Amino acid sequence: MAEADDDDGFILPTDAFVEVLLRLPTSSRRRFRLVCKRWRGIIDERTPERRSRAKILAFFSEAGASRAVVLDEDGGDEQEWRFRSSCIDCRTYEYGAVVLLVGTCNGLLCLRDYLPLPCHRIGPTIAVVNPVTGEESAAIPCPPESLSWDYHGGYRRVVEFSFGYHPTTGKYKVVHVSCTSEPPNKRLEIDSVQVLTLEGNKPEWRVVPVLTMDTSYHDTGGVVTVDGSTYWLNARADRVAALDLGDDDERVASFAAPPCLEVLQVPKVATCQLTTVHGRLGVLVSRQQPAMTEAAKVDVWVLEGGGGRRRPPRWSRRWSILQPIAAWQGRWVMSPHFTHGEYVLSKREENKAWSARERCLYGRKVGDLASGSGKDAELWPLEGAEEIIMRTGDYDGGVVTFPYVETTEPLPI
Repeated sequence: MAEADDDDGFILPTDAFVEVLLRLPTSSRRRFRLVCKRWRGIIDERTPERRSRAKILAFFSEAGASRAVVLDEDGGDEQEWRFRSSCIDCRTYEYGAVVLLVGTCNGLLCLRDYLPLPCHRIGPTIAVVNPVTGEESAAIPCPPESLSWDYHGGYRRVVEFSFGYHPTTGKYKVVHVSCTSEPPNKRLEIDSVQVLTLEGNKPEWRVVPVLTMDTSYHDTGGVVTVDGSTYWLNARADRVAALDLGDDDERVASFAAPPCLEVLQVPKVATCQLTTVHGRLGVLVSRQQPAMTEAAKVDVWVLEGGGGRRRPPRWSRRWSILQPIAAWQGRWVMSPHFTHGEYVLSKREENKAWSARERCLYGRKVGDLASGSGKDAELWPLEGAEEIIMRTGDYDGGVVTFPYVETTEPLPI
């Protein structure tokens, strides 16, 4: 019988060690991986979760009942779940409440119940569910600033949510960022950053001090959580704000963004968007090509290391993608789940009838482009992409994708 021991003299038969691990929540096993190399190796090799490959979860937001579809490795439908609004009065309303997916972590889904204006007095709520076991937490009210609107009385508010897990603390957290712009057409400024730790019976939102020099927000950047930290871009997209979910003080720091500031001087033809690339923070820099009036070039930058309080960031440009600008001409790259294994994900959304909108998800195999060079370093308009899934719905919420690994782990709250 093989032995599992560390440098401190702890000795335990490997089979017995595995039996202990299997009786623990998967979140505890993730934390035990940090003890030593031998523990990490045994946990990766012998526990079921680590043998499971992440799958694609495509979430279709629709009035009445949103759908989450998990795709198998061959791209076929494997499981499908529907999520209805908690507001019964909104379910039959013409522009009824919509359940949105905030994010996924370790097989758990964080959902946001977005209510229409007639019911905004109730306020949006969030909940965490495990669709495999059927467990669902009680609805948690979102902060008062979570109701977004465009140009209401000359003002504008943008609200972003993100769902994350910190591997060291083993805690799940929801981050809420609220931004407001004042007339006439001023840039968005962050007026509130709040964090909700999902533990205990009555979790509460906490205000996080934003100590960065620039508290502006990039309109199309989004908020993304990767490996225990939540990120967003400032208005000029030259700085990345970073909130470490493992810090007790939960303060916001910042570091330099990829060298893309110059392309944002003409905002109508250039944008930045955060995403994830093979489990790392990525930035999609899109700009219109001068010689191609109907195409845009998307450079994919990846944070290879650094970005902490004392380490400068190391960015690399993985590859470039040429895509048509008009929706009916081609497809958009996906975010925040941009890559899945050897595939780049993209989507197409098209109105088919008065109340129907067709939404398709595609995958294109690109191989190993880590060096950012070679004949495939620049990908033309996602040629060769294969349709993964298509759905028709009655709401303009679109489709988003996240990684998903099935688990029977109980909810944190």
